[in-house]
This record gives sequence, C-alpha cells and structure tokens, in this order.
Amino acid sequence: MALLNLKVNSTWQELHSAEGTPALDVIRGELALTSTKEGCREGDCGACAVLVGEHVGNSVRYRAVPSCLLPVGALRGKHLLTLEGLVEETEDGLTPVMRAFLDENASQCGFCTPGFIIALTSWLAESQVPDLAGALRAIDGNLCRCTGYGAIRRAAAKLVARFKDLPLEPTARLKALVEAQVLPPSVLKFLAESIGQESAPRRQNSETISLLGDDVTPQTVVGGGTDYYVRNPESEEGFSPLLTQILPELRQIRYVDDRGDGWLEIGAAVTVRDFFASPGVRREVPGIERFETMFASTLIRNLATIGGNIVNASPVADITSMLLALGAQLVIVPEKEAENDSAARRLCPLEQFFLGYKTLDLAPGEILKAIRIPALDDPSSRRFSFEKASKRKNLDIAAVNTAISFHIEGGRCKGVRVSLGGVAPIPLLSTEAMRVLEGAFCDVLDRRELAELARKAALAAASSVSPISDVRGSAEYRRRATHQLILAHFVRLFEESGIAEELFP
Repeated sequence: MALLNLKVNSTWQELHSAEGTPALDVIRGELALTSTKEGCREGDCGACAVLVGEHVGNSVRYRAVPSCLLPVGALRGKHLLTLEGLVEETEDGLTPVMRAFLDENASQCGFCTPGFIIALTSWLAESQVPDLAGALRAIDGNLCRCTGYGAIRRAAAKLVARFKDLPLEPTARLKALVEAQVLPPSVLKFLAESIGQESAPRRQNSETISLLGDDVTPQTVVGGGTDYYVRNPESEEGFSPLLTQILPELRQIRYVDDRGDGWLEIGAAVTVRDFFASPGVRREVPGIERFETMFASTLIRNLATIGGNIVNASPVADITSMLLALGAQLVIVPEKEAENDSAARRLCPLEQFFLGYKTLDLAPGEILKAIRIPALDDPSSRRFSFEKASKRKNLDIAAVNTAISFHIEGGRCKGVRVSLGGVAPIPLLSTEAMRVLEGAFCDVLDRRELAELARKAALAAASSVSPISDVRGSAEYRRRATHQLILAHFVRLFEESGIAEELFP
C-alpha cells in the first residue's frame, strides 16, 4: 500500500490508509480531527464538509466537499483544511465566519456548525463579489436540524457586508482572507509550495494501474464518489480503486478537431461545478449555467464528475439528459491507456451507450475518458433548455427530466434533439418529438403558432413512452409530466412571445 502525502492543515503528512477509504474516516480516525462530524454519510447534510485546496493555473483554489464521499486518495498532494486548521494563529480562536455565527446565535446544538463554517469560508475564497444569494447558495447542502436558518442567514448577511470589497484576482483574494484571518497562514505556504507543480499528481507507480488481461479483473473506477460511497459506505480493507480525479488528462476541457469536425471535449473527471463554470461550455451552450442549481447541492457539485453521472447509468441522470440533447459522443479508451493522449480510442454516441438498465457499452478494461459536444460555427444560435419534475424543487432526484437543443435556420427548427429521462430503463431520445419539430416552421414572435407546435411535440413525446410506477411517481404521472415539461421548454425558450399565456390561459 503506497503512502499518501498531503498537507493536513499546517503540516505535510503521510497517511497509511488505503486510497479508497472515505476521507471522513481517515480525518476522524487516523488524524483524530473530530471537528469534522459524521452525519448522513450520503453527502446530504454537510456536517462532514472540509476544504480542499489544489493548484489551478498560477494560484490555488479551495472548495468545500463532503468528506464522507471523498476517497482519501484524491487528496494526494493537496491541502486538506478542517476547522482545527482554520483557527490556527487566530487572535481569539475564532475566524470572522465563526464570529458572525457567535454574534448572531447561529449555532444551537452545534453539530452542523463546522460544515456551515467550512461552506461559507469556501464561498468567501471564490473569485466573486460576495452577495447574500451566493452565500445561501454555498450552504444549500448544509442542514440545521435545530432550524436555526434565520440566524444563519443573518450571519451570512453580516459576512457579505464585511467582505464585499474582496479582490477578485484569486491569489490577491487568498492573501486578503489570510490577513483577515478567514483563512490560516498555511494557505499562503501551500500556494508557495504549489507554484510550478501540476494541479493533480499522477499515480505514483504502476501498482495502481490494473494489469489488464483475460483472466484479470479490472479495478473499480471511482469518479467523484458521490454515488459509489452512498451505495458502499463501508469500504473494504485495502480498497484502492482507480481514481479518475487524480488523472490530469481526465480533467481537461479543450477544443479538438477530428476529421474536420470541431468538438468541445470535456474530461470525464471534470466536476459538475467546473462543467457549468467552463467558458467553453457556456460559449457552446448559451445559458446552460442557469440549470446548475437544479443538480444536487454546491457541496456535491464540487465533487461529482460528468463521467460519473453518465456511467452511473441512472435513467434520470441530469447531466446525461443535457448531454443527450446536445448530441454528445463518448471517448472510450483502455483503462491502462487513460493517461495516454495518443492511445487507441473508440467513439460512442451517448444514446448508444446505454444497453439496458445499468448496462453499458463498456467492455472490461475500458474507461470513459472524455465527452464531446459538437462545436457550432455560431453557438449563439443554439437554443437549449432543461427541465425536471421532482418532489422538491432543488436537491432532489428527478421523477422525470428532459432537455431540448436546436437552432433556427431560415425560420425552421434544425438539428432538433429531445431527451427524456425517467420514462424507460435508460435515458433516451424522443424520436417522435424530434420528428414533429425537425424542419417545422418556427416564428419566434407568433405565440399561437409556437403554442400549437409545442402541443404537438408534447403529445408526441408523452404518447410514445411507457414508464413504470415507483416511489417517485406513477406511470400516469410520468406520462403527464413528460407532456408538461416539453411545454415548459417552449415557455422558457420563447418567453418573450407570450406563449405562456397561450398555453395556460
């Protein structure tokens, strides 16, 4: 078992735990840092949140993640900050975030408080102008069972007022936060140590790469861990999976040209948060960032990966639904060649990747390396929408989800793709709705014509599916939801036409 070298608060340490051990167990067990609490072990409560710093560009980025879903091997070479590390060298043993909680009585039983402190500290460390909406979004994955949310909101507002003038440049911001004792001096030391290093270290030796062959079982592959550790909360002794997070080649977002076709290639280990924040993704799919908060919580988005959302093969995976509508292709390579940019690969259209419930077109020894989105000559012409129906507005798994993508050329819909999730054992394209829309005349100002087109597409989509009933909804509910969500796409995409009044008088 290889030793794991990482910076824990102010000191570099070598850990003896297996790479696949949940970081929470190592933090509380091997490291005896008990401010990090064990709560739900599913990433839903935020009590176990920690700050993880890593080298990005010429600076260091810190983000809060749930340590119960984080494989400790993903921390190799990074900076782990717990509450004990935040208070190092503070004048009175409290950071300004903690002080705001104390002043506003925002801590009651105190069990959830460490997670809230970590999440708000992470929010302050991000290069953005602090506002209350951003602060509340940062803690959307933290639960307070004592219902102290009013006081927590007041504490967040106090932080917004105090830190509204923080610099936006990443390094300058970190220095300002260290000076204000929001972050400890160990942050600047880690920044100095990281200059010139890669953002994520490679695996140390060939022992961590499976020796593939006919009689050898490949390693378990773990992306963000947000699904794997929910299903497997107690890892086996010595569990050392292939961690896609530590492979820099799987974390890139870049443009590629393949036989004259342009693609935006997104590494399978790119996090959901980085996917929505990517300038390339936002350029190719204008407005996609508005759908980010429909996917889980900030803590989960900081950890979950795009590739993981796909290979989890959930019939209602949100990212999968979006990528299906965008005409994505998958880049699949042999696992042992995952780091080789010139390795033999095969391309698979995303809609052909799902062979049955939880069954994928992925042979033993193969790994999903990247996802490609077709690059348009004029991305601004792309119209894209995503909708989902779930019991809760946010932070919930969909009963049904759907996405649509097309552009208007010569007054007609072109390149139409409509995805449906939750209506079959696999995510799929609604070929019936696509047939209705492809080539259809589309006057963006004629609300009656748009409404009629929307009704036809919605009817085609709903009448073609045969969903099942389960705890998230009956078959009839899913059919009806499919119909209504297709209408919702048109309302979102053609809001200025007044189509909502036409569809729902």
